[in-house]
Amino acid sequence: MSSIKSIFKLSYLHLLYDLFILSLKISFAMSVATFKMIIPPRRKSLLGETVLITGAGHGIGRELAIMLSSLGCVIVCWDIDAEANRTTLRTISENGGEAYGFVVDVSKRLEIRETAKLMRKMAVPEVSILINNAAVLYHSHFLDQDSDLVEKTFSVNVFSNFWTIETFLPNMILNKKGHIVCVSSMCGIYGVSQKVAYCSSKFALRGLMESLHEELRSEGKATGIRFTTVYPFYVNTGLARDPKYRFPCIFGVVSPAYAAEEIIKAIRRNYTEYSIPRCLFTLNSINRMVPDTVMRLILDFLADVDRKRREKLVTYEIDSS
Repeated sequence: MSSIKSIFKLSYLHLLYDLFILSLKISFAMSVATFKMIIPPRRKSLLGETVLITGAGHGIGRELAIMLSSLGCVIVCWDIDAEANRTTLRTISENGGEAYGFVVDVSKRLEIRETAKLMRKMAVPEVSILINNAAVLYHSHFLDQDSDLVEKTFSVNVFSNFWTIETFLPNMILNKKGHIVCVSSMCGIYGVSQKVAYCSSKFALRGLMESLHEELRSEGKATGIRFTTVYPFYVNTGLARDPKYRFPCIFGVVSPAYAAEEIIKAIRRNYTEYSIPRCLFTLNSINRMVPDTVMRLILDFLADVDRKRREKLVTYEIDSS
């Protein structure tokens, strides 16, 4: 009996010791995080990195390609639109940069694998930064949606990330160096009406990035490999309609160039998650701590829902008369 008590006492002491060590580690981690909030990490150099960007022919992808080239990166442009891709390549070349272009349907796993083989044959430098940017967006009420477009949304927005990462991650693990970037959306944080398929696909990306990061970390393979998920609010790329929120200085439309600058900032500072604008993550943290009814009231206020309802009512009355 006494031996059982001794074992129990020893286990209890071990638990207290582990809790004490845990509290020290948490305190240290919180201190470091607070320090980084006040003084952001120094921006790392991207000189000589080989960056593959999907959807490089348009919008954010095009701006990322041009800006990263100016920072000394070798750029690999993937896009399904051959002419748009050539335009991006031409701009980089005229600015003195080094770039390679490939026409790829990123929703097709086989095309990604074959293009990767072609890149090796052409002696394209190994990809050290992968930016999954390609996406499609279709507006539709849930009950009116086209099933083919739902499948295409997930093929381009989600599955393509699986196929590109599985293609280039092994070399990153082998070299103990790499950076995987996912351009998601604030629609991956909040659900939005008439964008059910799009929001679902962007929510999936957060799960992909978090779970993959955790898998590599737990298996000791994450050394030197960074993960960054970016959540833009509204970028004028032609995909989404202007949501017209209150406080346009915060929730207004931003240009693809501005979004690209912010994404590059997140990459250079190794942020795990980054919203555009940055303050939206703080708002999200507050909203997730309050009751759901309160969160909806806040979101409705920011979206000026009451005014929009009044405008619809006036329009209806005018049409009826």
